[in-house]
Amino acid sequence: METILVLVHNDSDGALPKSACEAIGAGARLAADAGISGFSVGVIGCGVQPSLDALALCGATRFLAVDHAELGQSRYATDAAAAEAMARAAGASIVLAPMTSRWARVLPGVTHRLGGRVDTHATGLAVADGEIGVTRWFYRQRMEATLNRTERPWVILLDQGACPTWSGAAGRVTAEQVVV
Repeated sequence: METILVLVHNDSDGALPKSACEAIGAGARLAADAGISGFSVGVIGCGVQPSLDALALCGATRFLAVDHAELGQSRYATDAAAAEAMARAAGASIVLAPMTSRWARVLPGVTHRLGGRVDTHATGLAVADGEIGVTRWFYRQRMEATLNRTERPWVILLDQGACPTWSGAAGRVTAEQVVV
C-alpha cells in the first residue's frame, strides 16, 4: 500500500505559497482516487506553526514539521537534510511537492539519497487500474505522456497551476517534530 507525503515549505514571511496549497489539494485527491485512507503533510521552514494551522482541515491524517531558524533561508545543505529526514520519518512511498525553485534544486538530490526516482514538471496525477500515473509535457509542450513507476520512493514535483488549490478553514495542529 502506498504512503503519500505532501512536502511543502513556508516562505520567508511564514506564509504558504499558493503552489503548496495546490500540492495539498493534489495529495488529498490522489489519496481518495487511489483508495488510500489518508496522507501525511510535512512542513519545512522557520516558524511553521501558522502554516500547519492553515492546513489543519485538509484531510491529512498525519502532520510532520521541521522548524528551525536555519530553514528560514533556502540553502541546499539544510533543505536537503530536512527533506530527507522528513521523507524517512513519514515512510513515504510517494512524495508530492510543489515545483518551487527551492524544491526543484533540492529534491532530485534527496531522491538519490533515498534510492528513489523523481519526476519534475508534472502537470497532472491520475489513478488507472490501481496504478498511479503522472502526466507531463514533452518536446516544448507538444506531446503529453502519462508515466508510471514501480520504484519507490517516487518524488513528484507538481508544476504550479497543474492542480486545483486546496482551501479550507484554519484549525490547530500538533505536528510531530522531525529531528534533523
